[in-house]
Amino acid sequence: MERSEPPRIVKPKMIGEVYPPVKKTTASLLGAACTAAASASPLAFVITGESNSGGIGLNADATPAELQPRPAVRIMNLTDGRFGFEPLWLGKNNLREHAGLAAYYDNCHGLENGLAEAAETGAFAERAPVYLIKTGQGGSRIEEWAPGHPSGYWQKHMQRIEAAKRQLPGKTQWVVWMSLGINDAIAGTDMGLWQTAVVAHIRRLQAQLPGAIVVMTQFQAMGKYPALDAAIAAIAAREPGVRAVSSTDAVLRDENHWSCAGFKILAGRMVEATLRASAPSPAKNTEETKR
Repeated sequence: MERSEPPRIVKPKMIGEVYPPVKKTTASLLGAACTAAASASPLAFVITGESNSGGIGLNADATPAELQPRPAVRIMNLTDGRFGFEPLWLGKNNLREHAGLAAYYDNCHGLENGLAEAAETGAFAERAPVYLIKTGQGGSRIEEWAPGHPSGYWQKHMQRIEAAKRQLPGKTQWVVWMSLGINDAIAGTDMGLWQTAVVAHIRRLQAQLPGAIVVMTQFQAMGKYPALDAAIAAIAAREPGVRAVSSTDAVLRDENHWSCAGFKILAGRMVEATLRASAPSPAKNTEETKR
């Protein structure tokens, strides 16, 4: 997990983020996106990155309904060696085999709770259930995601994705939700070098998953990573198929991690970005909504 300092929530200047807080509801995007999905090709989500991709949102803060099995999302089982899909169940199968988070396996969650809510309320229409593979690793830096790095993170990611591809049809639409960068910011990694390495990482992901939509979180909620947010915005503005979402006002659990409520806010924005990218005339990578 990331190291922490005393929290301070600020309203930072927006720096070319995509999909900041908007008044438009996800439902208002459904018509175009679902028309484009007429072929009903499955949607498969990959949530990857550092500890926020696993999540330490408290299950105790979830609703009773959210703590039941959620068949609208079928998550990959990472513990039985077969890598099959089963209904998402917070505390049972949503957080497993994630470096640094073993103490949170049975009592915490991340973005998957908001993804399930979107699937349950019709955001993906005839494409439900959606599929989910989590490949994140807590405390990770971008250099550790390079193929051949001793961490083995890329190899583990590949193992899970290849297992999913064997089970899903070739026409599957892949969506990568990525939350990565805090550990590099804490370590003092040069942001220019970080940006270059992340672009290379994203291109590897897109080569592995042709046509994948990539949605990255920014970190405005933490109030202390403006250079990281600017680097992510630059990547989204330049790289095809990449979006970024602001985390402004996403509630924190601690200095570097979102809470149950914060993950719901952020997941809602990521769903919206995903639907926009899936629409017949996708929006540009940078936010065009005038506020």
